[in-house]
Amino acid sequence: MTRHMVLSFKHQPNKFNMESQYDVVIIGAGIVGSAIAYHLASTAGEKKIALIDRSISTLRGSTEIAPGFVGQYNESGVLTNLAVESVKEYTRIPGGFEVVGGLEVATAREGVDRLRSRWESATKAGLAAELLCSDQAVSLAPELIKDDVQLALYFPGDGAADARRITSFYQGEARATGVQLIEADVIEVQQANGRVNGVITTAGSVQANTVVVATGIWAPQLCKLDFPIPVVPVAHPYMYGAPHEPKLRRAPWVRWPEHVVYARDHGTHYGLGSYDHRPIPEEAKLSAVGNWIPEFDETLNEALRLIPEQTSLAPQQKFNGIFSMTPDNMPLAGSVPSVDGLFVAAAVWVTHAAGVARFITQMLNGKPVDHSIKTVLDPARFRGQDASALTQKSLDGYNHIYKTQENGA
Repeated sequence: MTRHMVLSFKHQPNKFNMESQYDVVIIGAGIVGSAIAYHLASTAGEKKIALIDRSISTLRGSTEIAPGFVGQYNESGVLTNLAVESVKEYTRIPGGFEVVGGLEVATAREGVDRLRSRWESATKAGLAAELLCSDQAVSLAPELIKDDVQLALYFPGDGAADARRITSFYQGEARATGVQLIEADVIEVQQANGRVNGVITTAGSVQANTVVVATGIWAPQLCKLDFPIPVVPVAHPYMYGAPHEPKLRRAPWVRWPEHVVYARDHGTHYGLGSYDHRPIPEEAKLSAVGNWIPEFDETLNEALRLIPEQTSLAPQQKFNGIFSMTPDNMPLAGSVPSVDGLFVAAAVWVTHAAGVARFITQMLNGKPVDHSIKTVLDPARFRGQDASALTQKSLDGYNHIYKTQENGA
């Protein structure tokens, strides 16, 4: 008996002619899906590959709005390794990555102790990391940091990724090596007898032996499986300040972990975001930008208290960027054990996107993969758990976004 996983997409695509048979179909043309298409086309020989998204020319997912912070160190060793690999990848892409450094700032004793612990762990992991006094930190980012800093942790190798430029590069290279980019809505992922056999789109049916769901916040809509895919979309405020003259060198990105606030020098303007508000689940519609939530005005006002007054930073543009949460703050990436030929790559930050794409590509090519990565990112790791409890746990983790729970490694 044939079973279908129904996908809910409404947007009408452009019309085009396409082949009906592919070896691999990748759904989602953001940074993760495009990177998978690029790496797979570079390593999979004569395989026919299709990359499908409802809007490729203008991305509508998280890639389009990502602030681009890339901090390589994470309490999860798996995420640290994926981030290091991603940075190596991004630095080879023209204009893809700028090494500006990253600063984590502590303004209270508890924060100081945590930064010292993170410095020790980061150096053991082989990352360049320095503890700075207040004057040293302020000198690196005087427009963003007040002189009330008790201690700062500086990562000179961190920086900012241009997610849109990176994605465009991957798409261009993939197309040049034979990948077909299809702008259409996926209506169904088809499966029969325990394996996928293709997808139905608003532009026609596509047969495929392998399907990769790389759709970020829309993954739960696309994956109706025998275990939960707890990717929970959450509302998140970000703002841009007024334009300013670019500095000779951009300031490092800055995080205040105690306040779950972060800021970035975008070159011609400053940006600031905050997780310091009640978690608000957001329905994932046609875009990763939701309606503005009035209480976010106070959230940003509180965050702006951390910025020096002389910077005169105020919201020039603000938006609700829908953010993916999982119960352990870890991505879901790998094969689906109950459906042969189905793979998932969801809740992946730009920080880890290239590393995750390489990992998925290895699996698609039947190559050995790192067991710890496979275990920690296993999309079926929440099998048997209550979906509503997982959703609540995901929401509870929002205010502790910089902490992860790596299990099974």
